[in-house]
Amino acid sequence: MPDVRFGPELIERLLGYLVSEITGCLGAGLHTERRLVRAVGGTERLDQAQWELGVGPVIDAAGDEDVVRTADLAGDRRWPELAGLTGADGVGVVAVPGSWDEKGPVLLTVYLDHEPKEDDLRVIERVEPVLATAAAVVEFCADEVVRADQMVTMVQHRRVIEQAKGLVMAASGVHSGTAFQTLVRASQHFNVKLNELATALVEQVGGAPVTEQEPEAGPGTAAPGRRAREAAERTWLALRR
Repeated sequence: MPDVRFGPELIERLLGYLVSEITGCLGAGLHTERRLVRAVGGTERLDQAQWELGVGPVIDAAGDEDVVRTADLAGDRRWPELAGLTGADGVGVVAVPGSWDEKGPVLLTVYLDHEPKEDDLRVIERVEPVLATAAAVVEFCADEVVRADQMVTMVQHRRVIEQAKGLVMAASGVHSGTAFQTLVRASQHFNVKLNELATALVEQVGGAPVTEQEPEAGPGTAAPGRRAREAAERTWLALRR
């Protein structure tokens, strides 16, 4: 497979595309590991301020793993600490937690000159998965060269972690953040990689290899080893009690 070179400019271009697709969009930012990775449109200070103050739609979306919206960032009573934030008056915000990998969710923030509308959300839903994947690739590569097959494997790992997280949520009735932490703790306890545990758990519950359950899964989805299967079995038994 051919080699492809990635860098932060890829995320900038995708964020720029998102901004151009939404009428009245002031800017957008992408976050991983509870930090801002990249921002466009001059709203970086709004993202940074929320991380520094520990309040705002960015913080709530990262903690609750749910979409957070507001029509006025400075005037929203949920975050009185942002009332005096420069440039926040009348600014609408959508904060969207995206797909997960071993380090947690990718978070997208979009700033608007109006209250978020359904049309805005549809555009965000269309572009967010591409941004999340791009962020994972850029973080993984760190400006090195990565083969296309490595990129495919990375996407497949994220997909199976999402599936395993959904199983934990259904079995225990918790939200996605708690489900993810449950998987992380189990992988650490049994000393197996998170993506191997996730694959084994999906196969344990589904009763078939991931490659059979999901035709799109390619060779990057390797069969889990014995330790991962034992860990998945014990984890699932604990969740079902």
